[in-house]
Amino acid sequence: MFDGPENTMRKTILLFLVYALAACSKAGPVTLPTPSVTTMETEEAAVYAAVLQSMYPDLRLVLAEKTATDPGGAENTTSVLEFALKQMGEVDPQTAASFQVRNDAQYPLRPGMNIGLEYVLLTEDNMRQIFNVNQNGWDAFYTDYPGAPGITTLSRVGFNDAMDQALVYIGTQSHWLAGAGYIVLLNKVNGTWVVDQKVMTWIS
Repeated sequence: MFDGPENTMRKTILLFLVYALAACSKAGPVTLPTPSVTTMETEEAAVYAAVLQSMYPDLRLVLAEKTATDPGGAENTTSVLEFALKQMGEVDPQTAASFQVRNDAQYPLRPGMNIGLEYVLLTEDNMRQIFNVNQNGWDAFYTDYPGAPGITTLSRVGFNDAMDQALVYIGTQSHWLAGAGYIVLLNKVNGTWVVDQKVMTWIS
């Protein structure tokens, strides 16, 4: 007995689906591409720009050459992050995990970043020359860098997989007993990084 046109069409579609499923199973699991290094660097600079411009618009900045998550460096990253997360809401676990992994140690900031503000990178040797040699180190600092808010330290930026949420640390020491540090949460809105929440993690 011959199949009618409708049965023939159903069999053809069924065979097509079988072959398609077989091809997919051979190809293995589908993985989403991870951001390239260039994309990560571009987005990181954009996050820095958003945070710095919101806090220090129109100022010439002095940035510590190496990243940190508190005045002691990166040793307290876990405790600093845990403290900040308790004060914040709606932080993607991927963002927090990325922040912790990317700040497992101190890293040099990239020179020539486009952050929309004029800045210089202050090396550890520069700091020793200013503060170890001079009894009035901060006076010497402000003579060399008039108008700066102090020495500003940034962490590396933690991102979620979608690259639309970010966490970053920013701290500025303005004198021996004057300064503060923050963990800042940003969201990407219509292609622009916007500060959402800010938690102070230390003050002097």
